[in-house]
This record gives sequence, C-alpha cells and structure tokens, in this order.
Amino acid sequence: MTIEWKFPHNGFGQVRGVSDAGIETFTGTEIQSLAREICQNSLDAAVEGSNATIKVDFEQYRIPSSDIPGYEQYASKIQKAYDYWSKKNSEKTIKVLTKALNAIKKPNTVVLRISDFNTTGLSHPYEDSDEGWNALTKLDGGATKTGDKAGAFGIGKNAPFTNSDYRLVFYRTLNEDQETAAQGMSRFISFPEDLSNSMNTMTTGIGYYGNPEGNLPVDSISELEKLYQRTEIGTDVFVYGFNAGHEWNSDVINEVLENFLMSIHKNLLSVTVDNKVIDNSTLASYLSTYNSKIKNAYWYYQVLVRPETKVFKKDFHGMGTLKLSVLVDPSEKLNRKILITRSSGMKLFALGSMSRIISFSGVLEMGGKELNEFFREMETPAHDKWLPSRHSTNVPLAKEYNNELKDWIRGCIQTLGEHSSDDEIEVAGLAGVLQKESDKTNQRGDDSNKESLQDKIGSITIQPRTSKTKPKGLFYGSDGNGKSKNTDTEGTIGSDGDDPTTRNLGGTRHRSKKDSHKGRAEQGGHDTVHKRYGGDINQELKNVRVIKTSRNTYRVSFILPRDICAGHVEIVTVGENGKSNRLAIHSASELMGCTGIKKSSEGVDFSSMKGNEKVQFEITLLDNRDYAMEVNVYEHN
Repeated sequence: MTIEWKFPHNGFGQVRGVSDAGIETFTGTEIQSLAREICQNSLDAAVEGSNATIKVDFEQYRIPSSDIPGYEQYASKIQKAYDYWSKKNSEKTIKVLTKALNAIKKPNTVVLRISDFNTTGLSHPYEDSDEGWNALTKLDGGATKTGDKAGAFGIGKNAPFTNSDYRLVFYRTLNEDQETAAQGMSRFISFPEDLSNSMNTMTTGIGYYGNPEGNLPVDSISELEKLYQRTEIGTDVFVYGFNAGHEWNSDVINEVLENFLMSIHKNLLSVTVDNKVIDNSTLASYLSTYNSKIKNAYWYYQVLVRPETKVFKKDFHGMGTLKLSVLVDPSEKLNRKILITRSSGMKLFALGSMSRIISFSGVLEMGGKELNEFFREMETPAHDKWLPSRHSTNVPLAKEYNNELKDWIRGCIQTLGEHSSDDEIEVAGLAGVLQKESDKTNQRGDDSNKESLQDKIGSITIQPRTSKTKPKGLFYGSDGNGKSKNTDTEGTIGSDGDDPTTRNLGGTRHRSKKDSHKGRAEQGGHDTVHKRYGGDINQELKNVRVIKTSRNTYRVSFILPRDICAGHVEIVTVGENGKSNRLAIHSASELMGCTGIKKSSEGVDFSSMKGNEKVQFEITLLDNRDYAMEVNVYEHN
C-alpha cells in the first residue's frame, strides 16, 4: 500500500486562511490548552464499568527532521503554500508561513508524545462513522459525546496543532477490537498544488498522511514505531515541530494540577510528565512545590483533606446529586470561590461572587448523568462557564435551575459564615498601647479627668468615636412593675421611679403616652416600665442574622435577653429613605430555640422563645427580591 501525503482539492469552494478559528481559540495558552484537552479526552474514553486509573504520559524527543513521516513531501507542501501566499497582501500569513518553512528545514526537530492507557482507544478507524477515529480526524463541529462527557472531539481537537510550528500531528490507536490505526494530519492553509493553475488545484488546507484512497489511516507508520511501540489498548498523539520551549513540563504540571485536581485525588487519573508521576500519592507534594503558581488548586485541595470541611448534599430535581464541600477559615485568606467539577473530576470553572466577608473555598461535585447533561448544555465551547441562553431545549428552565443552584451554594456558605462571623479579632500588642485615659484614672480611683478621653502615641491622637451603626432588631417586652397615683380614675404614671411608663389596659392595649394617662383602669391592667438603660424593655436584639438560603427563603436568628412565653416577630425592610415596611410572610418553620412558629398577619407568631441563646427559624417570602431586613420581637401579655 502506498503511504503518502494528500491534501484534497476544495472544488472551487472556500479557501482556508491561516487564522483558523479553531486554532486561534487556543493561541496564547497553547501548552495549557493541550494538557487540558488531551487529559479531558482520555477521561472521556474510560472503559465503562472499570475502576482502573486512567494514565496519561507526556514525553519529549529530539529527532532528525528527516524522520518526520513523509518529510520531503510535507516540506514541499509548505513551500508551495509560501510561494502562493507570498504574492498576496497578507503580512500575518507570510509571517506564519516563513516561520513554518524555516522550522521544517532545520536539521532537527522536537516531538511531543502523549499516550493514554486504560482507555477504550479510538473505534471504527476504517469505517464511515461519526464516532471514534473519524470524530477526531474528519468530523468538524460535531462533538458526539453526551451525558457527563466533555463532548470529544469538538473544538478541543485543534489544541495540539497550536503547539506545532508547522501544524502537524500524528495519531495512533490500539482499540478494544484489537484494531491498530495510524495517520498524520495537517490543519494548515489552502494552497494550489500547481501554481500555474491555482483555481483548479486549490486545496482545502487540511491534509492526511496515510492511505490516499479515501484518506484513511494505515495499520502502522514505521517512524512512530521507532519512537514508541504501543502494546496496550489506548491512543497516542504525536506533535511534530513541538514549540513549547524548555519550561513545557512545568507548564503541563501546573495545568494538570489546576484542572484535574479532583480526578487525581479520586484516583481516576494519573499523569506522568517527563518521568514525573502525579497521582493520588504524590499530589500533596506537587501542590506544595507549585503552590505559588496554582494557589487556587492548593486551597481546593485543603477543602478535600481538612477535617473541618463541611459537606452539603442536595437532590436536584431527581436528576442527580449536588455535593458541596466548603472550608471556612477566618485565619486564612482563602480564594472565596467554588470549584465546579464534572463527575470525572475535571474542572469546569470557578464560581465567584458568593460572599465578600467570609473567608472560604469550596468544591462542587455534580453526580448523575442527567444532571451533568442538563448543565453541560449551558457550557461555552471552552468549558469555562455556564450560559443558560445556550441551552438547546429549555432556556427559561436553564435560567431557573442555574439561579437555584447558585442560591443554594450561597446559602450553604452563609450558614457556615454565621457561625464564624461573630468571633472577636484581637490585634496583638494593641491592647496595652490603646488603653483609654479614663481606664487609667479609674484604676487610681480618680474620676476627675473623665472628660479626657484622648490618648497620644507620639504625634498620633486616638479619638474615641461614637458608633453610628443602626441596630438590626429590637425587643419590645411587656413586663415591668409600676404604679399610678390613682388606678381608678387618673394620675401620673411613674411615681414609683423616674422611668417612663405606659398604662396597659386589659389584654394587649396600652396608652400611647408614657408620662401620664386618664381613664378608668380595666381589671387585669397594669403599668409597664420602660427602662432604657439596663432593663429588659425596648432593647436591641443581639447577634441578629438574616441569611438568604434560596431564591425566596431566609434563615433568621438572634438572641433575646430572657425567655418569652408568647409573642410575634415582625420582619421589616428598610428603604434608602429610612422608612420601614413590614414584609408579608408566605410560610415559617422553627429550627432551634423556639416553638409554635407560624405565619401571621403581623409576621411570625410563636408560643415560646428561649433567652440568652440562639433562636433560629426559617421564613419564605411571597417574592424572590433581595431586601435589607430588620427584625423586631414583640412579647404578648
């Protein structure tokens, strides 16, 4: 059989320029994209039902340029392209072709081999199929994998060509049917085979090295066998004219750690780069070594291994399970992002804008074929974000589910932040330096200098400042003891002390004035004393938290000064003008420290609440808008 290069003619059709969209996608991140796309495709080719770890090897060779399969013929194709385009007015094209021509004429070249093992290999290499071999070499824009697969071979198959000075890649496979196949491919530029007859001989710019009849692969190519002989099922990719430079191995390791942390941690993937093995047993060591360049991966790994990490799970509409692992550590400057991964462990993207005040890092694993398939429909071609508008079947539902997932993540994080945000922060050394003058005089028993509230450190004056922070909630108690001069007719309230008092009639009614009242007292009525300082009436609630846990659900928590037998909670929203409006509650449920929680016309009714410990319940509003909320608690007689 004849093995040669063949560039099909375009049949007077489209002429392919040097700025191929698929290749330009990876320009600037060539080696990183190569590592990501190759490992992704290998994970997608895992043997179904097998627990074997996918292994991917990266190895570099330096060889004579004459050992490139079909070297003389391929060099002549580049020369023809240069001869044709050098007469055109395209500076970029001439520059690229000049570089390729100079590179191919060098006496030596570099080859990068990437091989995977414990995979299926590429199926149907000699058939007219849209799967396996043809999906890689001939099908353009038609990624065929579904579910939790990445969609190989879509745009990512262009990544190896960006790493070649002359856009030359060879493929070889041994598949599950024990078929062997090998073929070279060039994704280059259109050129005429005959410069004097350019219109009739113009090529498509894509060429194949193998069986020219049908541009099919062959059983083997001797030059590839000379580099490396395959004896196990899997696939090899050979990048000729490899141009990544001396730091290529470090760049590959960085990318593998950044994008396949979960795959390696779960023992789904092992990668060998220039004889350095990155697997489950060496992962921690490599993360420490490359920490400065992959800080995000380092923190995500801490999420996976530290015992204080909290795990949340959620069944998502019966499609699969969300598993969220979150590490909160106020003592560390974490990245405040959530790593989104496939079931294979491959990184999709990092989700931010969850919280500005909580120091956290997290990992979200999406389990289940249907769940992964639904969200995969929203992925961009680069697999780096979700865009609901890309969903092919149900854009409104995609938007709803995308928002719901993010709200759930945000709620989980805020729940953890609730337990850590009340901690006091002590700055070492400042306690003694910033001691108030009033404290010093009090220690001497001398209060003559109470008005002197300034300290000086050198020339710096430290001035105490009154807090203008508005309380987030108040407690309106109904207890207290007081007397009126005449409980039958009229009199002045507060004769038993100087605190302002209101006269409560029977039930919960009371006079509006606090200093005096008129009228006949009803049986069961009593005075309420409003002690503004140190009393338990009209106090600020402590540790008030209102945390949004989903689109219209909030978790409310606070601490009361004492136990209450009955009352209601009013949830109000405060506008920019400072005015408060009561929010309508759709439903309410108790969580801790309270009983008898239910919605009412005034907000939320309760039958009891405990004092001096956290009270917590959940409310659902009638809409999903965001509000600035305050909480007021009223005790009933």
